[in-house]
Amino acid sequence: MRRIISFISAFLLCTWALQAQRIVFTPQWTPQAQFAGYYVAQEKGFYKEAGVEVDFQHPSASYSAANRLFEGSSDMITQQLVQAMIAIDRGMPMVHVLQTSQRNSLVLVSKSDSIRTIDDLRGKKVGVWKSGFGDLAYIMDTEKNLDIQWIPFLESVNLFLSGAIDATLAMSYNEYLKIRVAGHEDKPVIRFSETEYNYPEDGLYVSTDFYQRHPDKVKAFVEASRKGWEWAHEHPEETLDIVMKWAEKENVHTNRIHQQWMLEQILEIQCKDGEKKPSFQLDAAKFEGLNELLLRHHRIHYPLDMEKLKGGRP
Repeated sequence: MRRIISFISAFLLCTWALQAQRIVFTPQWTPQAQFAGYYVAQEKGFYKEAGVEVDFQHPSASYSAANRLFEGSSDMITQQLVQAMIAIDRGMPMVHVLQTSQRNSLVLVSKSDSIRTIDDLRGKKVGVWKSGFGDLAYIMDTEKNLDIQWIPFLESVNLFLSGAIDATLAMSYNEYLKIRVAGHEDKPVIRFSETEYNYPEDGLYVSTDFYQRHPDKVKAFVEASRKGWEWAHEHPEETLDIVMKWAEKENVHTNRIHQQWMLEQILEIQCKDGEKKPSFQLDAAKFEGLNELLLRHHRIHYPLDMEKLKGGRP
């Protein structure tokens, strides 16, 4: 009997130890090249080498990555900086641990050659995602007194292609390609990266509770993720193979050409202007500029402290 009890105790201890090393990670959306570095880190064994077991659990339209983090079903998520700052201001307990994006990917694609500048958007009908991601565009509308008529859409570009709107917001790595493939390669494009609204986007965030309880695991996950992204920069074709494998496994309807475009765009915006390698650091000047902008336009109620955002890290 003692042997049985000892065996059960040992088994439970081993099970607990394995579970303790497990990190539930949720990217913002289903498998695509936007999250390539994390898939690389998993496939190449970087997480395993770092001593952490990572369970990828992708979100759905009704159960977002942010919701999963807030409710405790995920430990780590990716999130855009604007959305993360707004969520933290509203009470979301999370810590920023890695900055992948350095430039903004938002673009405004116009249906007509007559819309080539921001001022040309005055009074026009412009498509925007119903699910969000339009805060900077709304702020631009207010600051420039454009009186834009915002028309919400889910995720398709059909509204734009049908001619029901004058222009549409798009991600340079996603919807913009769909518009080009549909035969609109020559349409004028206004890039947020070329305006005063060029603020970084995707980063890696962890729940405050998990960060405080498992700092070593968080550090290991971050270092392995960074290694995955660095490998992706050096091996884009093999990275694309890995992305397609994950997309097929999760039954995501896509194709290699789309994912290749996305990967190229994502890797490009991970580098600052004039640089060829990503820093993976949140730029203090950009953060403070965005902090002031969101505060001025009442997206946040109090200025956020960058050191506190990063869990006290320099």
